[in-house]
Amino acid sequence: MRVLECSSKGDIRFSAFGAWVEVFGKMDKIENHYQLCKRFNGVAPKHWSNAKGKKPTSIVLNGLELDVRFLSPFYKLMWVKYLDGNPDLVQYAKHFDEFNDFFRGRSVNCQADVIRQYVKEGRSSIIAECEELMGLLWKNQKPNP
Repeated sequence: MRVLECSSKGDIRFSAFGAWVEVFGKMDKIENHYQLCKRFNGVAPKHWSNAKGKKPTSIVLNGLELDVRFLSPFYKLMWVKYLDGNPDLVQYAKHFDEFNDFFRGRSVNCQADVIRQYVKEGRSSIIAECEELMGLLWKNQKPNP
């Protein structure tokens, strides 16, 4: 059985610290986007490490404050964007049977789980889970001048 280690201890290209995506006009690591969207009683973390492992009271995406239940769909959509933009990585990942994250811990969201879902079940399985968030973001999109 072939296992893809999806962390900085394995293939960094499959780590939230190695995967860069543009979100709302800002290019950054998935980990930074994810942790910095969290709010704790309205307060934004100054650094990703201030939010890591902590349950937020809300999240803010593109200026829109949302319920914390949208944190997982946001995380998954960033991975979809990253994997869509890197089809060679998707082809590479298809050669693996299992996907692991050495640093998983008790986290709700795990890059290995999202990558496995994308590779084994297809991107559409993730998109289906994220439709409500995508609708909210589309509806509240700010028009370009």
